[in-house]
Amino acid sequence: MRLRFLWIGKTKDPLFLKVEERYLKRIEQYFPTERATVRDLKKIDRHQQAAQLEREARQIERKLSSETYLVVLDSLGKQFTSQRLASFVAELMNRAVSEVTFVVGGHLGIPSKIKDLADLKISLTKLTLPHELARIILLEQIYRAVSVIKGLPYHK
Repeated sequence: MRLRFLWIGKTKDPLFLKVEERYLKRIEQYFPTERATVRDLKKIDRHQQAAQLEREARQIERKLSSETYLVVLDSLGKQFTSQRLASFVAELMNRAVSEVTFVVGGHLGIPSKIKDLADLKISLTKLTLPHELARIILLEQIYRAVSVIKGLPYHK
């Protein structure tokens, strides 16, 4: 199973980027992994946000394969324990899902058009997180899920 992580906008903070890369390398030991970004459009006045989200949605759609299982981060999504997330990833593996794409929004969130396409919406917490921090938490939890599946000591 291939894991894809799709960010709206690049990770600008060098410390966050370093942690992202560390977790991606850990995950890559067990699953083919890819991180991709779509360009976030500059912050513009609030009257143009709908148009901006529509443009971001088109960019995201171009990056999605028709075979991918699409998971988007959404504050109203389903919350998992770490153990349940590991079980969910294992279920996808058992169903022979070839690719899972996780999408983390930018400063405007995820376009509703992309949320509507999602196979699953998950929430990392009820708290509002900066999108760069949410990326790290997602990667860490995916690595933790891999650790549980593979019987590695990291999870303990």
